[in-house]
Amino acid sequence: MNGMWILLFLVLTAALPAIIVFFWFRAKKSAVTLPWFLGALAAGIVSLIVAALIQRRFPAPLRGQNWLGPLFFGVFVRIALVEELSRLVTLIPLLKIGEKRMNRDRDFCAALGLAAGLGFAALENASYGIADINITLLRVFTAAPLHGACGIRAGAAVFNLPGHPAKALFIFFSGVLIHGAYNLMIISPALPSVLAVLVALAALLASLPYIKASAQGSETLS
Repeated sequence: MNGMWILLFLVLTAALPAIIVFFWFRAKKSAVTLPWFLGALAAGIVSLIVAALIQRRFPAPLRGQNWLGPLFFGVFVRIALVEELSRLVTLIPLLKIGEKRMNRDRDFCAALGLAAGLGFAALENASYGIADINITLLRVFTAAPLHGACGIRAGAAVFNLPGHPAKALFIFFSGVLIHGAYNLMIISPALPSVLAVLVALAALLASLPYIKASAQGSETLS
């Protein structure tokens, strides 16, 4: 029974940022209704699985690596670029379903990106928490804002891709750089961990302007 309660606590804690954001969408009368939100969460979970399968083909970055080349490759390519590309690719089919809205509403795309990022973070946080439940509590304040921020940028990049590919690439790679910088701070013993928290929160605040809470009518995922 204790194990069941621990598992329930773990799942609820990992999902807490997503739950908070959904109620924020509802309070702002966002067009991201429950079916859209759940679809975006599912896309984020799929992106984590895809990224994990690809990352297994690369050597893992080593803590305390003296040679900067492999360290930066591991942090910015193996982790950040692969995860952001997987997020981008899995968001495209979801946004194609709502192509008419995507063509006129960047905010809607960015909001779905936020939900996808939180879906990615929820599963990742829960998997880390199986080994140490305290890690889940910490990652709620670090990895969840980080993946939310990068998810917003992925959604905005998908929106701009058809008509403004250069802008889309800029937005996408800004997310990759933010993600890589965060990971570099996490693994560097010379940097205080609180710095990673500040970077994650600052990235989220800097990305939120892509979402201008809309009072447009709700739509359903069909």
